[in-house]
Amino acid sequence: MLLTRWLLALTLLSSPLAFAQGAAAKKEAAAKKNEAAAKKNEAADHYKKGVGLFKEGDFASALAEFRAAYQAVPGFEVLYNLGLTERRLFKYGQAVKTLNRYLEEGGKKVPADRRESVETELSQIRALTSKINVKVEGAPAKVFVDGEEVGTSPLADPILLGPGKHTIRATRDGEPEAEETFELASGSTKDVNLALKPKAPSGPVEITIETDPRDAVLMLDGKLAGLSPTKVELTAGSHELIAELDGFQSTRTDVMVEPGKPRTVKLKLVAGGASAGGGGPRGRFPVVGVILFGAGVVAGGLAVLFAVQSTNASRQVSEFFRIGGPWDPMRIAVEQGGRRDQTLAGVFIGISGAAIAGGVIATIVSLASPSEESEAHFFITPSANGALATWSTRF
Repeated sequence: MLLTRWLLALTLLSSPLAFAQGAAAKKEAAAKKNEAAAKKNEAADHYKKGVGLFKEGDFASALAEFRAAYQAVPGFEVLYNLGLTERRLFKYGQAVKTLNRYLEEGGKKVPADRRESVETELSQIRALTSKINVKVEGAPAKVFVDGEEVGTSPLADPILLGPGKHTIRATRDGEPEAEETFELASGSTKDVNLALKPKAPSGPVEITIETDPRDAVLMLDGKLAGLSPTKVELTAGSHELIAELDGFQSTRTDVMVEPGKPRTVKLKLVAGGASAGGGGPRGRFPVVGVILFGAGVVAGGLAVLFAVQSTNASRQVSEFFRIGGPWDPMRIAVEQGGRRDQTLAGVFIGISGAAIAGGVIATIVSLASPSEESEAHFFITPSANGALATWSTRF
């Protein structure tokens, strides 16, 4: 009797739980049914639009609608429409794959006349297309045909392309693209090998410029680069280099700079050319004349200084005599200093005159004596830290 009561109590307690679970299952099943119905309606709507667009000749839009219909409900029937549309868009490789999937997934469900029609379509496509065997060196890379991605290398099957011009491109992260453009005739076979090379280093490249003989004035792309030998940093590409040296022919060459490849450019200058200023050989640079002339100018300045000091001392002595008084040591020192300055002024006047005259004579002689060994340069070269003034002379 007690056992019967316990069983009755358990039955009463479990009935509401079982009912709740059954209701939840029914609700979930109804939701799935509604979702499936919505997907089916969505697929039917896209399929209907695709058929209409196909009949109008808008194959690109029709293909988008058929793909949306297949994505909503992956039925093999839609694959037939997809394959025909891909063929109309000359996507022969995709059309062959899609129609083969249609026959495989449909199996016995595909009517005999439809299967025969599809096989005829496939034979016509194969007769029109060419097989392209694509090989990409190195790690896997994305492969594009006429701008559309077709897979990742290595590709399992050849790419089928119709007659005409095509471009196959391969890309890989961190490396430049590689591509090949070609023109096909129907029924041919072509191998395409693409090699993606690492990116070349960027930035300026150090170029060393040397000339024989040295100390030639260098111009790069119309700008002063300094005296040879020198090192410059140039961007990749072609640059114009001109080397000029007195007594040698002006030499011009193109410097080709490759990214990440420093190099040394050596120029052999040919003797006998005109000087940089033109007008034939120049005389020897008047170094001695310039030095003598400068020394004469300095001596003349000192002579003027001592003459002024001597004049001032003379005035002070005259003033001492005028006012009278004892001739003390201070007055004696002023008088002696004035006489000394007067003597020094005379000496420096003589030195100045002689030096200036000698400088003029030496300058005339140097200019009148041609020499291929004499040269002098003065210029300002831009640098990373500002302007660099350079003086170069040889005699």
